[in-house]
Amino acid sequence: MKIIRIMAVMAMLACTVSCGNRQKKAESEPAATEEAQDMSKYMPDLKAGSAAPALEMNTPEGVQLKLSDFAGKWVVLDFWASWCPDCRAEFDAVKELYGKVSPKGVEFIGVSFDHDSEAWKKCLEEQNFEWPQVCNFIKWKENPVSEAFGIHWIPTMMLIGPDGKVAGAALTANDMGALLSSKL
Repeated sequence: MKIIRIMAVMAMLACTVSCGNRQKKAESEPAATEEAQDMSKYMPDLKAGSAAPALEMNTPEGVQLKLSDFAGKWVVLDFWASWCPDCRAEFDAVKELYGKVSPKGVEFIGVSFDHDSEAWKKCLEEQNFEWPQVCNFIKWKENPVSEAFGIHWIPTMMLIGPDGKVAGAALTANDMGALLSSKL
């Protein structure tokens, strides 16, 4: 009986020490939710007022699409990839935003950082986006488009004004909606 009591006391002490260490660790480290909420460090380097870089990429049909083809219009560039879970989580919100602002003359271009053409085309088929989609099949972190636009996170959306200059950027469709509301 004494042995069982001793083992029980030792188990309680071990738990107390372990729980105390976890509590100290939790107090000394920032909460993951705090870090997740501060996404400002992922905003593109290309700032509002900057001239938009040239963008020339192919559609799934192999037709070259140029950003310059949309001169004089508001254009939302939606940077994404089919392998990106955060991008996929935003698809419905982006579609909803498109439905609200496209009747006002806002154009959208989906710029994919996919490197697997079959995965990209399958995603496009599943999602049935109503706006043009382009891709050059170069990985995101190695892509000259990503570098030119200063993309650090996907999804990222960038608003290009009718003057060809960056009017702002957002990491979510909701934030892009607010930006569009302030510009239109």
